[in-house]
Amino acid sequence: MSALRRTSGWWQAPAALLVAALFIAPVVWMAAASLKPNARIHRDVDSLRSFLPEPFTLENYSAALARSHLGTTLVNTLVVVVVIAGLGVLVNGAAAFAFARLSFRGRDWLFGILVASIILPIEVIVIPLFMTVRTSAFAMDYLGERPWTLAALSLPFAAKAFNIFLLRQHFLSHPRALEEAALLDGAGWITVFWRIALPNAKPALVTVVLLDFVVHWNDFLWPLVVCQGQDTRTVQLGMGNFFTQPPISWGAILAYALLITAPLTLAFAVGQRWLAKSIATSGLRG
Repeated sequence: MSALRRTSGWWQAPAALLVAALFIAPVVWMAAASLKPNARIHRDVDSLRSFLPEPFTLENYSAALARSHLGTTLVNTLVVVVVIAGLGVLVNGAAAFAFARLSFRGRDWLFGILVASIILPIEVIVIPLFMTVRTSAFAMDYLGERPWTLAALSLPFAAKAFNIFLLRQHFLSHPRALEEAALLDGAGWITVFWRIALPNAKPALVTVVLLDFVVHWNDFLWPLVVCQGQDTRTVQLGMGNFFTQPPISWGAILAYALLITAPLTLAFAVGQRWLAKSIATSGLRG
């Protein structure tokens, strides 16, 4: 029987390799093209030579660093995603725990409205959100343009309906015995949340942090609306500069794209086991 199972599943490994190659091929092409002169990128684009970095050169990376202010945009984007993820763990975690464990009037209706709001794209709320943020523009005189802009980029997105939903489902999958024992010993709900529920939700917390990292690292529309000066731009606005300021160099564009993709790759490499564990253990319990 075991031999039959091994024989019947012979195709799974080649199929997995084929699917992986389809996803990895564009990244390999981007890396190879970023390491060759612009003329060769266009010349080799319709052949397999486009996957080979020859003739090898680093001039595209020098051009990307010179034109993009990469250091500033990286710092800005990192500050934004760290603030969103850090505050999100506290705000979304507390809200999710309240929906999962506390009983109060209108809880189910409020949670239903919260879940329904997940379908709203950023394009729908960007104008009212900007009008709301603009009311705090007076603080720019005290904080400065850059701190105010970074706050405007991050604070409105600390609370997220999807993150609350995902964390609530994870809290519902936890056994109540340990929490009830802590309550009997005199602990309050805040202590139960901080000392018991939150530490046991690490896989789900890593999942929402990774999702926030990806979404706001790649965010373009909201930074385009809020950012004004060069020193407040994020990495995606830095990418846009390559298309609005001539000359348009595809080698520099690809080099910059590879550089700003590296942090995402590193984040997933670090958090992938927690992400898989969260998907495996979090049920969709009501």
